[in-house]
Amino acid sequence: MESYSIFCYNASDYIKEIAKVGTNSDIQLYHRKDGDTIMTFIEPVKYPEKISSLTDSIYPSDMAIIKVTTISRDLGEVIVALDLMEKRVGFIIVSEELRPAIKKIIENTSLTGYKFFTGKPMELIDEIKNVKINRSEAKNLTVIDHFFKVKGVGTVALGFVLSGSISKHQKIILSDLDREVEVRSIQMNDEDVDTAGAGSRVGLALKNIEPTDMERGMFLSDKPFKYVEEIKGNVVPQRNLKLNLGDNFEVFISDIMRFQRGKFENDHIILDKKIPVIRDKAVVASNNIVPRVFGTINL
Repeated sequence: MESYSIFCYNASDYIKEIAKVGTNSDIQLYHRKDGDTIMTFIEPVKYPEKISSLTDSIYPSDMAIIKVTTISRDLGEVIVALDLMEKRVGFIIVSEELRPAIKKIIENTSLTGYKFFTGKPMELIDEIKNVKINRSEAKNLTVIDHFFKVKGVGTVALGFVLSGSISKHQKIILSDLDREVEVRSIQMNDEDVDTAGAGSRVGLALKNIEPTDMERGMFLSDKPFKYVEEIKGNVVPQRNLKLNLGDNFEVFISDIMRFQRGKFENDHIILDKKIPVIRDKAVVASNNIVPRVFGTINL
């Protein structure tokens, strides 16, 4: 079974024609199943008011769909975020009139390989299904975005399998708490499965954890986690930005499907709370800088 997770900006009119509404909070999820292909569309419904709605929606995505009706500051911020998060596969729905301007804007970014699209919503499904995603099998890693209690089932967590796979009855480590939990059952698109591979949107019934102990951005893995609470080094602005960052200001680490607050001072970031190290660098944001998502720092 092939699964795709797709970030969507300003394209809800397209998505509502081809997928059904799923979980809703500050991010809206839509689902579609075509034979052995499952698609999950992720929309940042609280953006631009809430920048974490944007970054949390982008983080687990395999590709992006951007619909451009006008060139704006918000569009620029979305492009910067996609570039910093290195989302290199996607589609841009745009008129012929605006296409030259968009081509110029996405020069020297991760979006240069995006395909311009002017077809109908159902034609977009075929385009998505033709995309080949390179999946990592190096580590079993699932990120959690929603969680709740279900009568007769217990704790249920919703999330995305980022790499490797996750299996029924598997004992696995929950990050931040470093607690071993057991996967009692797995659902994909409301159907029970024994195993879910990378790219899958999953619902997991978990044993040995309560929803009150959980938060968005926790991970499940079969290997222990490493953490960081102080990040040394300089923040590198996105390549098209010219920023004089100065010192001693509030920042957020924003690419672990969590918006973790910290303070930048003396060439390092001191976080309010430790975060698991998932990649070798992290995306940095600030509510006092335009665009709010503006750079990266090595972990």
